[in-house]
Amino acid sequence: MIWWLRVHAMTASAASLMTCFLLAPLLGESSLPIPSFFSGNAAGVSVVLLLPVIPSCTLLYAMDRTPPHMEASAVRPLTRWWTTVLLTTTLLSLLTALGEWQLLDFPLALDMVRNLIGYLGAGLIIRRYGGHHYAPIAVMAIPLLCGLFGHGPGGRPYWWAWPLYDNDSRTALGAVIASALFCAGLLTFKTGCRRD
Repeated sequence: MIWWLRVHAMTASAASLMTCFLLAPLLGESSLPIPSFFSGNAAGVSVVLLLPVIPSCTLLYAMDRTPPHMEASAVRPLTRWWTTVLLTTTLLSLLTALGEWQLLDFPLALDMVRNLIGYLGAGLIIRRYGGHHYAPIAVMAIPLLCGLFGHGPGGRPYWWAWPLYDNDSRTALGAVIASALFCAGLLTFKTGCRRD
């Protein structure tokens, strides 16, 4: 088990997740100006909402560090282990976000969890149907594309641009979309075989 954790860079994944949540309260007011094609001006995307890209890409990279034929011939079913890792990551991030929300009065932490599970779900779907090499790259492109095309007139995000929602009336819709992506990603991961 220890070697499996080392080979799949679990310490790097855990470190990136905790660093993401440690930096979030410090960068709470920072925003990254991204030009918006539909709103007519540069829209600022909160850096806190972009931080979950780092742990999700790290975890997606860690999933594919070994050759596919080695894990396909493993004695133990590795999909259970990876499902446990993904669910544990989600639970730890949710508990950390609830702690930051209560202790530091930082409500964007819950939006970070939403984005993390959405990015992981989208990455798992892309990993299954597009190949494991493209999953981290596509996850990095999601917030960029949402920033470019997701702001409507008046600067409000469209309904499909769930990574951009921050403490407004659409937060519940964003959580539903991200949770659906995560569940669909887990289903495609558990049912599909690895594709190269």
